[in-house]
Amino acid sequence: MNDDAQLSITQLDSSLQHKAVEDFAAFYLPLFDANNLEMMSNYDVASYMTDINEHLTYGRYMTKAQRLSDTVSFSFTAYVNLIDRLDQQYFTSGNPALPWNEWLAAKFAQTATS
Repeated sequence: MNDDAQLSITQLDSSLQHKAVEDFAAFYLPLFDANNLEMMSNYDVASYMTDINEHLTYGRYMTKAQRLSDTVSFSFTAYVNLIDRLDQQYFTSGNPALPWNEWLAAKFAQTATS
């Protein structure tokens, strides 16, 4: 993780929070569709994931763009709370310290060596 990134998602202003949630949701949606969310469930986030996943299930017949927009709108607060509990920091630009795919790979590597 880059030491210059010192902010949690809750410390970002609202427009940067929205950008961060959109970026995370774009990462999360394919993992949800592939039933590959186990790494996140290692954190205390079950209630937030349940809310997000339930709504994603309802929208499974939408296009990818519609689902992404819909999930960000409907589950914004759940996403912020979920991200806040994951081990991820943000730059003042709203970009994560590690791109989410790298974050996931690092968590899998940690698990494999522990």
